[in-house]
Amino acid sequence: MPVSYMEVSIKLFGINSLKEKRSIVKRLISDMRNKFNISIIENDMQDSKEYLNIAISFVSIDKKAAFRTMESVENYLEQFYSVEEVFREVYD
Repeated sequence: MPVSYMEVSIKLFGINSLKEKRSIVKRLISDMRNKFNISIIENDMQDSKEYLNIAISFVSIDKKAAFRTMESVENYLEQFYSVEEVFREVYD
């Protein structure tokens, strides 16, 4: 059963306070957990109003399913946010 790990950097626009960013992060994490059944955290740039960096991990049945889930996660994020960088890794 492969374990997958992703890091995603997102550029935020129009954020005036860290409180506003926290509400966005909280909603994003909740939505992603419910939609994809993944573990997700904000792992870097917590004090930045311009950037959001999240780490995602999950276990899947095979590598094909892992890559499909990673693609779905990336496509979902790109619909709503300006994704700047994505790091993907699958461990067997």
